[in-house]
Amino acid sequence: MNKIALAVLALLLVPACFVESDHGHAAPPVVSDGTLTVDWTIDGNTDPAECMQGDAASIDIVVETLSGRRVDEFEDDCEAFETSVDLAPGDYVANAVLLDPDGQDRTTAVDMEPFTIYGDDELVVPVDFPARSFY
Repeated sequence: MNKIALAVLALLLVPACFVESDHGHAAPPVVSDGTLTVDWTIDGNTDPAECMQGDAASIDIVVETLSGRRVDEFEDDCEAFETSVDLAPGDYVANAVLLDPDGQDRTTAVDMEPFTIYGDDELVVPVDFPARSFY
C-alpha cells in the first residue's frame, strides 16, 4: 500500500474524538420583559364623564431611561383609566399628559417617580391629573 492509502486507513480505524468545553459557565439566563401598568385618575376619579368634561380624548405616556433616552411612547383612550406596556428590565422615568381629540395637550405633564422594571413582573404606577393640571 502506498502512504496515502495507509493514512486514510489509519484515520478510518482510529475512533473519532470530540472535545467540548463550556469553560465552567452556564448559559446566561433568558430575562423576559416586565410590564409597566399606568393607572390614572382625573382629580381622584375614574368616571368617564371627567374625560368628557376636561375635553380629554386620550393619555400620552413617554418612558425614558434615567439618562434621558426615549424608550417608548404610547397612547390609550382617556376613559380606559389603565394601560400597560412591556419594557426590558431596567431603571426608567416617565411622564403622562392628557390629550384633546386633536392630539393637543389638555394638561400639564405629570412626572412619575423613577422606577425599576424587573423581568416577568408587573409594576403598577398610579397617576392623578388634578383639576389644576388642565388648561
